Amino acid sequence: MSEDNINERMTQSMHGTPKINPDEQHKYLGTFRERVALTLDQGEAQQPQFIDVLHKELDDHPEYHLLINGNASETAFNNLTDLSAQVSNHSKILAGKTAPDGSEALAAVVCTESTALHLDEVDVARRFPQ
Repeated sequence: MSEDNINERMTQSMHGTPKINPDEQHKYLGTFRERVALTLDQGEAQQPQFIDVLHKELDDHPEYHLLINGNASETAFNNLTDLSAQVSNHSKILAGKTAPDGSEALAAVVCTESTALHLDEVDVARRFPQ
């Protein structure tokens, strides 16, 4: 085994396997932007019209997953978990390092598991203006 391989293995043991685009994954609740279909920020997740849009999007695309930020505001979190119970799509609540906190953090992300969608606009308010 070469010295480069030994150093690389030691570095990985100490710091873990390097992630691709860690800032992007953190923003989009653990997934890549290219897989995202729709996002809701804290304020949008508190508005019934955007929850209705999210519900329709999940009904129209059973392959989509709903990722809920466990650090979202109480109202946003309750709206999203209530919706999660109503749809048959896979849903996951994320907390800890995976879920960003603060008022600027996204409350929910709708994405695919492994298929790139490459949508130009994913913000719910811009994609579905009221």
